[in-house]
Amino acid sequence: MMPLLIKNATIVTQNRKREVLKGNILIEGGTIASVGKDADTTGQVLDASGKIAMPGLVNTHTHLAMHVFRGYGEDMPLHQWLEERIWPAEAKQTPEEAGISARLGFCEMLRSGTTCFVEMCIHDPNHIFKAAKEAGLRGTIAQGIIDMGDSSGTKELLENAKSVLGYRNGMLHGSVAAHAPHTCSEELLLKTKELARKNKLKYQIHVSETRKEVFEVLKKTGKYPYEYLESIGLMDEDSIFVHGGWLTKREIGLAGKRRISMCACPVSSLKLATGGIAQIKELDSSGASVCLGTDSVASNNSMNMFETMKMAALLQKFHYWKADAIPAQRVLDFATIGGARAAGFDSGAIEAGKPADIVLLEKGPNLRPGHDIVSNLVFSAGPQNVTDVVVNGRLVLQDRHILTLDEPAVMEKANELAGEIMER
Repeated sequence: MMPLLIKNATIVTQNRKREVLKGNILIEGGTIASVGKDADTTGQVLDASGKIAMPGLVNTHTHLAMHVFRGYGEDMPLHQWLEERIWPAEAKQTPEEAGISARLGFCEMLRSGTTCFVEMCIHDPNHIFKAAKEAGLRGTIAQGIIDMGDSSGTKELLENAKSVLGYRNGMLHGSVAAHAPHTCSEELLLKTKELARKNKLKYQIHVSETRKEVFEVLKKTGKYPYEYLESIGLMDEDSIFVHGGWLTKREIGLAGKRRISMCACPVSSLKLATGGIAQIKELDSSGASVCLGTDSVASNNSMNMFETMKMAALLQKFHYWKADAIPAQRVLDFATIGGARAAGFDSGAIEAGKPADIVLLEKGPNLRPGHDIVSNLVFSAGPQNVTDVVVNGRLVLQDRHILTLDEPAVMEKANELAGEIMER
């Protein structure tokens, strides 16, 4: 791979000192070789004058197969939305079609500065792995397992989940996912976590998204969801618990004690009217590793991580009646370093030795003046500012053109597929 030099950038490093520097970034062999004014190369040069360089954003919860369901099932609460719209539509979709849907999602990710993602797919995920490799993105992917409390088919479901075990190549990792404690039998929860631990994989699960599911778990087990999952050994540093909108103080303490990754999806939660707000301020203080996700575009309806950062910050300010509840810098941490940790990668910062996942943003009118660049990134930036994206040292978006996927063909094929599925 040819060395790449990004010159004359304003660099939001996300290093330990959280420095903002002006200078160059030298990339060699997919890794950041140096950061500073003196870096130089005989390889490819990208002039970033007038631009901000930041670590690629990490979207820690996606359902890419649902990309062709954007706008299908509007103005519905979560359980009605799932049971009447999404689950029936997914049942009509093939694994290959999930890959077509994912390519549309990857185009949206690249255009909005996301370089890494964590995916839970209801289908055999091999087609999503293939699409991610084509797009040049970094990701952790699982097939979401669900048995609606009936453990009779657990063995077959676990065999399906094992299809991801061969993926661990530095860019794409397999992981294991159970849908949720209220939709999975205890046997399935235990067996999926055992599979993840045995193979040293990340473990994903939706937890406490709505009050309804909290009460279902409480009725079934006598414990609140986090307490229940702790009692059966599912809480540890390799677990990604998604949503967490309805947590007790004790559950927040357990999240910190076990140092789980807790992924908040604020925009999706607001749109589905789940009612609860993930208390990321307290979760962060407790010792949990907070990260952020968009959820699917069927519930969000976008993959805009800039919007997600802004909404996460605003909801904490609103919820706690405190303007300084969560500083912009901490929110950026959640969307970069926290997300990378959850996904199982060492990215999330621009410093020597780190994977070269970097986004360049044009300092348009919405990013000027630059009194506080980090605040601008969280509250003012958007996909319209993204001009170039580098993943693992490779340019995948240049001058706003996607280099790895045929974007017009992807959009046309996804549009056709969406119509076909609805007619089945």
